Amino acid sequence: MKKIDRKEAIRRTALIMGGTLSSPLIAAVLSGCEAQKTNDWNPEVLSEQQLEAAADLAEVILPRTSTPGAKDAKVERFIDSMIAGWMSPEQIEITITGLNNLISQGFSGHSFEEQTQFVRDILDDEDGRNFFRLFKRMATLGLFTSEIGATEILRYDEIPGNYYGCEDLEDLGGRTWAT
Repeated sequence: MKKIDRKEAIRRTALIMGGTLSSPLIAAVLSGCEAQKTNDWNPEVLSEQQLEAAADLAEVILPRTSTPGAKDAKVERFIDSMIAGWMSPEQIEITITGLNNLISQGFSGHSFEEQTQFVRDILDDEDGRNFFRLFKRMATLGLFTSEIGATEILRYDEIPGNYYGCEDLEDLGGRTWAT
């Protein structure tokens, strides 16, 4: 019998489940792919300009409001680690090309409102839409699987108690559960 590695096993499991979640996302979450907490972190794939563009775009998608935003969770680090170890070559090309297009247009040098208009303009083009969908999925996953996302945005209980299936969300504090 041929042995398979962990990545292949997760890919096959995702196929059996009907492809509900992509295997790179499942694998990244299961491997504990998270932003480093130290200041001496170095990117594996992205340049400093690409990281800045990724951070700014993630913040446009998931801005800081009364809860932390993408920059607070250092989502750009999560995206760099996804590119380095979990994305397909096609997804890597879409992501790098999209970030480079933002850099060439001076995306990071603009105000939040102007960056928001950049995003609207991206959605007018099919390649732009593909990049945005992929990037939004990574940014959202990065935020909500981060410590900040799980503890300050979602409700987190290290030792979960009773299950209340039919309770009004507002009665439980207004946020959904992280675990």
